[in-house]
Order: sequence, then structure tokens, then C-alpha cells
Amino acid sequence: MTTFAVPASAAEAKAPDPSRHVNYALGMVLGVDDFNQEFAYLAGRDRWLARDAIGYGTLNGLKVTVDSGAKGPRLTVTSGSALTPRGQLVCVKPAQCAYLNDWLAAHDKEIPALVGSPIAGTIELYLTLCYRDCPVDLVPIPGSPCRSEDELMAPSRLVDDFSLELRTAAPNQAEEDLLREFAAGLAQLTFGGGGPYLSVDDFQKALANIVTTSVSSPPSSPLSSPISSPLSASAEVHLDFSALFGMELDPALSADYYRAAFLVWIEDIRPKVHSLCGCGGGCCGGKDGDAPKADECLLLARLEVPVIESAGNWLVDDLGTVTIDESRRPILLHLRMLQELLAGGGASSSTTPHAALVAAGNVSVNANQAPVFGSLAVFFQAANTIRLAFDGYAQPGGAHTYLVRALPQIGPIPNPTVQLDSFVADGILLRVTNGAANVTEPNLRATMFNVEINRLG
Repeated sequence: MTTFAVPASAAEAKAPDPSRHVNYALGMVLGVDDFNQEFAYLAGRDRWLARDAIGYGTLNGLKVTVDSGAKGPRLTVTSGSALTPRGQLVCVKPAQCAYLNDWLAAHDKEIPALVGSPIAGTIELYLTLCYRDCPVDLVPIPGSPCRSEDELMAPSRLVDDFSLELRTAAPNQAEEDLLREFAAGLAQLTFGGGGPYLSVDDFQKALANIVTTSVSSPPSSPLSSPISSPLSASAEVHLDFSALFGMELDPALSADYYRAAFLVWIEDIRPKVHSLCGCGGGCCGGKDGDAPKADECLLLARLEVPVIESAGNWLVDDLGTVTIDESRRPILLHLRMLQELLAGGGASSSTTPHAALVAAGNVSVNANQAPVFGSLAVFFQAANTIRLAFDGYAQPGGAHTYLVRALPQIGPIPNPTVQLDSFVADGILLRVTNGAANVTEPNLRATMFNVEINRLG
């Protein structure tokens, strides 16, 4: 038996596995490792949920501005919150500020290489936000008498904190860059045009092959995408949509195309830039050494700072302007805003009328040809007259009207003429004649019309 013990600071702490939690059984004595393990599991699942299901970016505030202070240009970040690429919630409070000249003085050895000139130039700096925790609330810790004075007390709490840094290199946000490129590519696909249309299966196969890798810059493509900037070069994964540009997609199957695109993003593309659960902390076995690793910090802004050397010191050039670029900053809209946008944004305050498609299809009195939009139907009304009806029809008043296009297909009427007759309570009346001659009822019933109706206002 001995009174000597290993000092507390010498004990090696192993990071707990976030995929495990305590399985307590009656009689077990819980210790420090058990409490740390349970916290790692609960906190790890929160970060996992945020990282996989929500994403990352600025949530609220954190506006970046530059003004003039007592010691020159001053960078200010307002209070706010964000989710980091590792799924950690960060709260900045109160507002923070830093003088750029102080940063230049602390990094004077790095400036010449950044400027590329011995006397003046412009440097790029990246403002990043990181999560950290701080130990607080010291309490006395019992132990062996051989401990040093600084081992007599230990912090009893960890408080959430943050770190704002100016870096000379941008943080890795490969997933953000690739997501923007994917969305920009989908936005430029062609729906309609007369065909022949690319099948959904062929579209999905082609989309799965758009991934390319590069160590310097993304492939050239018609996209005017910000992915070509140096910030995305570190991602090494890019998308080349050129094989899909010019191909026509069936507008009637737009939902199927988008579902196929989202499936490719989730199964094939996102895993190339998205970190696995646990962020390398042991979840999922921790055996996938090639899996992407999430950056700890979030980009807030890129700064272009004009600098000049004066008496051996680097300073912000008063004759230039500090430029703030937030175009590459990830942002996260909250669900309430997305809900309102999807619902149409409430009542429109615009006085400019807008048009929206309400009904369309190939229809006749006798039969319709699928697909038909808006439950469009045509009825025989009277001699030389048909009536169009569809879901949501309301007889026009002062607030709205309908724009009607109706083309008769080649059929039993040799020289058909279609005119808008009137809007009635139960539909839209069209007058159909054979030039100046009347049309028989059987021929009118058998004629197929290609109809498109838009509501204006």
C-alpha cells in the first residue's frame, strides 16, 4: 500500500465515442468517464441531427461591418448565432470588434508573402467563427499531498463560447460549394421544347456521372457559377452538367425528374463532401479514413484589405478601401420563413397583376387526352359554342380575368375559327365556326382542342 498517486494532469483522457451511451445496471458505480460518455452521446446526436438534416450557416445576426476607430479601420461583428459545419450551435454576444492594424502588427512576418510587393498591395483575409468551450467555476479537488498548487482546484463547469478569427486561408466548405453548384445546374435544365424527351431513368444515370475531381479548378461549363472561385478549389469535387445541357425533359414528369435528382444528390454526390456521423470521433466504427472531415469553423466574410509598409510596420492603407464580400457565406433560413415562402408569402402588396397557369390539356366534348391539368373539361353549349370548365374557376370581375388559348386540332372541321365569346358563371364560352359557316354538333363534339388557360390577377 502506498500514499503516492499519479498526478491528475498526467492521466491520459481518451475522447469518448459519441455512438455509445451508458447502460446502467443496478449496483454500478458511475464515475467521471461515465458522465463524459453520456454527455458525448447526447451532444453528439444533437450535432449529428443538425449536420445531416439541417446543414450549417448563419442563423441570426452576425453582420460584418468596417468603420474608422481610434486605431484605424475597425472590424465589427454584431451579436448573433450560427451552426458550424460540425453541427455546433454558436452564440456571439455581445458584439465583437477588432482593429485591422493590430492584426497586421501581430502577423507582420506573414504580410510580405501575402502582398507580393515589398511596399504596398492588397491582401485577402477570411473572417471565421468557431465554437469553443471554456472551463469555469473552480472548486477544490481532494487528492494526494504531492500535487502542485495548480492541481488543487479544477473547473466544475464548461460554458459554451466562440472564437472569431482572421485567417489567411478560407475554411473548407466543400459541401456548401457543391450544393450551390448542384442547385445552379438543376436550374438551367430544359423542361419542354417539343421532345424527344430524356427518360427519367436516363436522366438519373446521366446525373450520377456529372461528378468530376480536380486539384485546382472546376471543369469549364456554361454555368456562371461562383464555384470557379479559389474558395472552392480546395473541395476537389465539382459537377459538370454539360452533358445534360441541351437535353429536353418532359414537363409533365418534372416531379419525377426532381426526385431522381435529389436521390442522386443524397446517394452519390453529398457523401463525397459530407462528414460521416461523429465527425471522426469513433461513430460508425471510425474505420473510413477517406471520409470527408468537416471544418470546425464557419466563414462569415472575405476581406480585401489594402496595406502599405511604413517605417518597418504594415498598416491599412488610408487611401484604399476595405472591401467585405459575404457572397460565399453559408446562411440558414429558419423553417417559419420557408413555410411563408412556400405558402405564397401571404397577400401580395404589388399592384402589378401576375399570370398563373390554371388549366391545360387536349380536350374535346367526346373525350380527353391525358394528361390534363386543372381538371379541364369541355362541354357542348349550343350551336357553334362550347364551354370550358376547370377547378377554381370564378367569373371574372375587376380583380382578375383569364387568358385563353385554344387551338383546334386537325379533324372534322376543315377551316376552324375559334373566338372568345364570354365568361359565364359556370365557365368560358368559345365560339367555333367553319370560316363563316356553321359547324354541325357532331363535328363540334368530335373536335379536339389544345387549350391553355392562365389567370391574370
